Amino acid sequence: MIPVLPADEALKRAKEVKIDESWANLNAFRTMLNSPRVAGGFAELLRTMMFRNVVNSRARELVILRIGWRTKSEYEFCQHVRVSRDLKISEAEILGVRAPDACTAYDPVDRAVIKMADELHETATVSAATWEKLTQAFSNEELIELVMAAGLWRMVAGFFNAAKVPLDEWVPSWPEGKAPA
Repeated sequence: MIPVLPADEALKRAKEVKIDESWANLNAFRTMLNSPRVAGGFAELLRTMMFRNVVNSRARELVILRIGWRTKSEYEFCQHVRVSRDLKISEAEILGVRAPDACTAYDPVDRAVIKMADELHETATVSAATWEKLTQAFSNEELIELVMAAGLWRMVAGFFNAAKVPLDEWVPSWPEGKAPA
């Protein structure tokens, strides 16, 4: 376990590497700021993927939610349930990542995005069939973002799980009390 820094120490370190105060208050960054250089680099990539994105945020969030579910990362999944709700993604779409084959809210593109996340999680590649569906729906720039999102949030889920980053106090635990088996 890596300790969560006290808020004042996290804020001090965050300022040194140009991390916004609102992020410095998150347990994720309060833990990651034990290594300010890594936290600063991660924050820049996160800003790009979350706020300077080309791919639509909904597709990105489906990838993150699916990766969070598959990795059993409570911090990642529950934070992005909150983000997805803020983006007005429906509950059926958000919670559908737990069992995507049973989710009637998804269209074929959603299913391909989720399949891509699964394939990258399992084999670190994307099958020709999935890739074909994705290339019909997304530009090359968007595809790069989707693949990078799956990899980035897979890496982050590993960090959250290994470091045992606790949920922020304002973030509810697993929706409906259902955690991955």
